[in-house]
Amino acid sequence: MRFIKITVSGKICTGKTTLFWRLQKKLNWPTFSTGQFFRDYARQHNLSLEKADEQKENITKEVDCRVRDLLKQDKYIIVEGWMTGIMADKFPRILKILLVCEDKERIRRFSQREKIPFIQAEKRLRERENNWLKKLKVIYKRNDIFDPKTYNLIINTTKLSPNEVFKKVIKKLK
Repeated sequence: MRFIKITVSGKICTGKTTLFWRLQKKLNWPTFSTGQFFRDYARQHNLSLEKADEQKENITKEVDCRVRDLLKQDKYIIVEGWMTGIMADKFPRILKILLVCEDKERIRRFSQREKIPFIQAEKRLRERENNWLKKLKVIYKRNDIFDPKTYNLIINTTKLSPNEVFKKVIKKLK
């Protein structure tokens, strides 16, 4: 196999977590999810994910350093998160996946996942995304997190089933 690591990046509700867990089940590689880390951290510290400014910069940097260290190692791993493709940019043998999706579909998915009305879902999704993007721009002085040039596989998940997305990744791995 030419790739020994996989990063899965994309905005909220593009299908990152679904793909991440399907890949882990199929490949049985070790995993690290920045999204899950922050959800757990927010729950433990009674913080809201929508308000990224509630989360300290040192936690964000700590997680990102952890990801970078995992990507440096010569071991199989699947890593999911917004910055994973950017952090993998200089390392060899990494399949850097960017999932994209039309906003209306992402909001619909968020609405279903959170069991809230579409209007409320749109507000919460945009607030959370805008807060995180601003925070990452301040920390890293970058606004190219989702620049397609960084990735070697870009999949538009708007009209694809999770299984179709998964098959495209497995095909690329072969």
